[in-house]
Amino acid sequence: MKHWKIFTGILAAAAAALSCAVTAVAAEAQPRIILRASGAANQYILRLEDFSSRFESAQFDITIDDKVEAPKVEWRDDSAAHFQRIDTAQAGDQTVLTVYIDRLRPIANSGSTELAAITFSKSLPTEAFGAGAELIALDGNQEETVYASPALTVQGYSGGDDDRDNGVRDWDDVSGGSSGSGDSKIITVKLSPGEYVSQEVFVRAAEEKRNLRLDYGNFIWTFDTASGVNIPAGRIYYDFSVEKLDYRNLSAAVNGSDLLQFEIAYSGALPCKATLACRVGDDHAGETVYLAYYDEAAAGLSGRGSAKVDADGWAAFAMTHASSYVISAKNLWSGPVQPETGGPGLPIVSVTPEDQLTDVDLPPEPVEEAPIPSQPEELPTNVTEPEKTEGGDWLIPTLLGVLILVVIASLVLLTRASKKGRYGA
Repeated sequence: MKHWKIFTGILAAAAAALSCAVTAVAAEAQPRIILRASGAANQYILRLEDFSSRFESAQFDITIDDKVEAPKVEWRDDSAAHFQRIDTAQAGDQTVLTVYIDRLRPIANSGSTELAAITFSKSLPTEAFGAGAELIALDGNQEETVYASPALTVQGYSGGDDDRDNGVRDWDDVSGGSSGSGDSKIITVKLSPGEYVSQEVFVRAAEEKRNLRLDYGNFIWTFDTASGVNIPAGRIYYDFSVEKLDYRNLSAAVNGSDLLQFEIAYSGALPCKATLACRVGDDHAGETVYLAYYDEAAAGLSGRGSAKVDADGWAAFAMTHASSYVISAKNLWSGPVQPETGGPGLPIVSVTPEDQLTDVDLPPEPVEEAPIPSQPEELPTNVTEPEKTEGGDWLIPTLLGVLILVVIASLVLLTRASKKGRYGA
């Protein structure tokens, strides 16, 4: 009986381990709270990443290891139909911001969203910020999901220290990189991730009637600074870096014709007129492609212009604002696509929430025809081809195999132990 208890204990432990592994594989991604420095003094953009489009309500805390006044909050989607609030409370030497969001539609249409711009009365170090004990989310049926210990990440530089130590390129850093002469004089600046451009660069370029080109590799901005700039008060720097996106619902909205999805780190009006050149690939040379603005609040794509791809695979679009966009090979907007300054009334292509997509919504996967060999080899009649499995399907079978081996080993040990007890050997 003692050996049987040992055996059942081993079996139970192995089964529990297998169950945990299966649960971990199936677990939903943990939402992340992001505070991204906006480039304005003491201001951060509050974002949620990996946040399911099932959820229409959320509540979570942001802790600050300092006593601060209630910040100024500007909600990105300030519809009167939403309940949105950030309460400020003092807890000892800490300040706690409690964020409440309740909407009648998904908070994040594509799993990632900007919630608000939060401006503090003073500069705060990155390490001062933390997250509360949990993030509570409710779906459209008011079913609650609680995420324990949500992660909070602070990105960028919000002011208060030496700009150069925080990746901000000033006029002295870039003024030597000019090319051309006369009216065509351009300052070219190559930038890497984590590098920003001081507002002073735009002001000085305008004063000297020189245009500004910011090279981010596959995305190149050309600003018409020579014609003048408009820099709002409190602006320290601009981050015009571009991040590629890969949202299924954006691809489904344009029937799989998306060539590029991207989000610009800075959000809002540009300091002057600009052109953004995007590398879409030389295999599209000579084709006309279409730029669409992703309005997450409206859950739609609005046409913002078209461009012809040059021989090197670049398409350039006139820009007055920065946000999230899709470049499509098809014009899905009725009538001619209007420029970004076209104002209201632009046709909108609806974007289904990411977690509500069905197989019908998704564009079909491209089918690649296998080449037919000139002299196909025939398999022997007694040999069958092994079934192909996906690379991600190995984990569960492996764990099952381990469980079987544990059971067999336990049985062998149990048998030997029984013999030893019976014969005294």
